Order: sequence, then C-alpha cells, then structure tokens
Amino acid sequence: MSDAKTPLALCANKDVKFGTSGVRGPVAELSKSLCQGFTQAFLSTLCRADSVCLGVDLRPSSPQLAKWVSEQAQEMGVNVLDCGPLPTPALALYAMQQGLPAIMITGSHIPFDRNGMKFYLPTGEISKADEQAILTSRLDSCANKRLRGGSQDCAERASQHYQQRYYDAFPTLNLGNKRIGVYQHSSVTRDLLTEVLRHFGAEVIELGRSDHFVALDTEAVGDTEQALAQQWTQQYRLDAIVTTDGDGDRPLIADEAGQWLRGDQVGMLTCHALQATHIATPINSNSGLEHFIPAAKVVRTKIGSPYVIEAMQQATEQDNSLGFEANGGVLLGRNHHRLTSLPTRDALLPILCVLSTLANQPLSSLSNILPKRYSASSRIQNVDQEICRQLLENLVAPDAWPALLAAIQPCHALQIATINTLDGVRATLTNGDILHLRASGNANELRIYSESNTIQRANQVCSNTEIHISSLFFDV
Repeated sequence: MSDAKTPLALCANKDVKFGTSGVRGPVAELSKSLCQGFTQAFLSTLCRADSVCLGVDLRPSSPQLAKWVSEQAQEMGVNVLDCGPLPTPALALYAMQQGLPAIMITGSHIPFDRNGMKFYLPTGEISKADEQAILTSRLDSCANKRLRGGSQDCAERASQHYQQRYYDAFPTLNLGNKRIGVYQHSSVTRDLLTEVLRHFGAEVIELGRSDHFVALDTEAVGDTEQALAQQWTQQYRLDAIVTTDGDGDRPLIADEAGQWLRGDQVGMLTCHALQATHIATPINSNSGLEHFIPAAKVVRTKIGSPYVIEAMQQATEQDNSLGFEANGGVLLGRNHHRLTSLPTRDALLPILCVLSTLANQPLSSLSNILPKRYSASSRIQNVDQEICRQLLENLVAPDAWPALLAAIQPCHALQIATINTLDGVRATLTNGDILHLRASGNANELRIYSESNTIQRANQVCSNTEIHISSLFFDV
C-alpha cells in the first residue's frame, strides 16, 4: 500500500485535504496511493461492508481515480457496485436504499485540474468527526490478503431509482406548454434532468452542451453565464433555464428574463413549498429567511453540508426538517409525504419545487413574495492561504475595518455594528448591510458575500470589496 501509516501522512506537503464536503486537491497530487489510502481508511474504519457503491462526475480525471478506488475496494474483498457517471445525490440515495456505503469521485464546482472524493455511510453523508477518523486511520499493507471482491454494473438502476423518487413525489406536476432550457455544459445531471423535465410534460431546449469540463459555481455566476441566460431566454422564448454544477448537487435557475435566482432564494422557496418547520442553513444564507418563514425554527451553522446535517438532526420527530445552503443545494432530513429522506445536497428537488410555481405565475414574480433582502457573492482565486488567514485574523477587530470600509464606500460613513466569527468574518454594518469574508474550504480562494436592501447595493458592496481587497492584500 504505502510506507505512510495514515491518510493524513499521505497528504503531507500536498494541497489535499477535506474541504466543506469531501476530500479535494489538485489532480497531480491525487495519486494512486493517496486515493487508495482514503478508500481503505473509509471502508475499514467507518463501515465494514461487503459492497460499496461507486460513482463519478464528468471530469477528465475522474475515471482514473475511480479505477484506483475500485481496485482497492476489491483487494479488500469488497464488491463494487459501479454506478458510473451520475449525480452525487443519486448515488447517495441508491446507496442508502441498498444499505451500503458509497464513494463519489467529484470535485463538484472547482476547476477541472482539481478533483476529489465524497464519502457516504448507509445513513448518509459522513460527519466532520468521521473525516478525522479517516485521516488518522492506520493503513493495512496486507489488506489484499483477503478474498477479492468483484464489480457489478448498476448505473442504469441507480439513475432510475433517483428519477423515480421525483416521479413519486410530484404525481400531479404538469409542465405542459412550458419551454424550459437545460443548460447542459458538462454537468453529470444534464441528460437525467432533461429526461425528468420531459416526463413532466415540459418542452425542453438543450443548451450549451460541452465536451470540455465547465467549472460552474452556482455561488459565483459570472458575466458569461448571465449573458448566455439573457440571450437564450429571448432567442428560444423560454419560461425558465435550469442547470446544476458538475456533480448535480447545486442548482441554478433563471427566470423568463434570464435573471439567475440566488441559491439561498431557491432554498427559501423550497422550504416554503415543503412547509418546513425546522430549517438548518449556513451563516452566509440570506438573513431574510427568518422573516420569510417565521413559524420555522432556523438554526445557523458553519459553511459545509456536514454542519447543516448535524443541525438538522436537532429537529424533533414532529418537525419537517430541511436544510439548504447558499449554493441552492437542499437536504431533506426525514421522509416528507411522498418524498424519501435524502440528507445530502440535492439540486433536482429545488428545481422541481421552483418550476412547480410556473402553473400560476412567471418565475420573475417570485421576487414579490421573497423578503427584500438581496445577496451577492464573489471570489478572489489563486490566493495565498496564509495571507488569507492573516487578513481574517486582523478583521476580527472592529478597528481594522475603517480603511477598508472607506475604500469600499468612500461616500458613506460606514461603521461596524457587529462581527460574527462563526465561519470567517461576517460584519453587519450600521446601515444594515452585511459583508462576509472567508477562506474557501475547497480551493485557494477568498470568498466574498454581501447582503443589502437592494440588489444594486449588494452587488456594489461585493464588487468593490473584491477590487479593494485584491489591491490591498493580494497581488491579483
């Protein structure tokens, strides 16, 4: 296996680590020994199962990583249920239904030259404590002395099981006479999403299919995606455009004017549609949630699905427990009417919940019922993480902000009202605006989030912060 005794030792001097959800790192550093070390640690430490479900996204590096994972599992005597390319939530759902663990090879939304692995127990996504158990697990160089496992093709079965979840959950949904664009790019969900929407009667227009990997980040939609959405809605007279990130657990939805809905807006609308009574969501989600669904108990968490899942578990047996993240991914804590529990990020559920409103109104009218709080987000890429850490440490003190605030808004005498350090530094200003900075858990990036009473103001605060943070602290 390797002279290194733990996965943590294998990661020494490498940019490979657990991020907000799963292991992430540069493809060049995700070696055979490292991938197999994580696989062995997961299967031997957290779940000694006879079989494991394995899935991949459409990144060019994913098949090779999956091959190494499969080889290691079989050497340990574990049978591999090969689910092929499919959405991460589809793999998780199928594994839970089979009572088996699962490993998904995906880097989600990060660039193509990076990749990763997500781990699932038969009960769902692993916790932060489970991550530490994997990292410190002592690796067995004699694992291959057991009887070898085999491999079985379960790709069609796993995908069909996921689709059927939504056919059962939305028996009366009728998207007839609606023209829905599916921005396909390189999302592993692209064909499945198209098929599901056609099942519900929509006229689907396939858009922007790519043979090259597109790192679509639903929290940092660029000018290119915005221009494409506006072009497509006009050209094809669309009622909506839908898509997901690379592994299908984060949705992106545009209205009939080509305006993309923010992920936390999608999450709030989904919680409203499903009548959630207990909602777990990270600190960077729109602060209007508590006013939008006042009857629900809202628990704010650090950023990352393991934290959201932990907070969802605080719900009582009587609660309808949901979670969502600012990227739009929705997690269902318990069975809800016809919907089976799926405690991992999912994009298809929020897409269908939002599209179900088309029977009564265009998507653009949803802004009339949402709270008048608007958020924006951006990122500074390829930044030194040590400088990031020092910057955030400095900004914990309110007296470190005046120069930055003056640069961001020179015509406003802004001051800090409160600072929250649950995850990064989240400052509420005296005018009610919010500015939140944190280091990404998945890549060498500084994440920027803003919130205000107008979308123009939220965008201005976000863009000005990106410009001045870049010039003041980073050589970007």
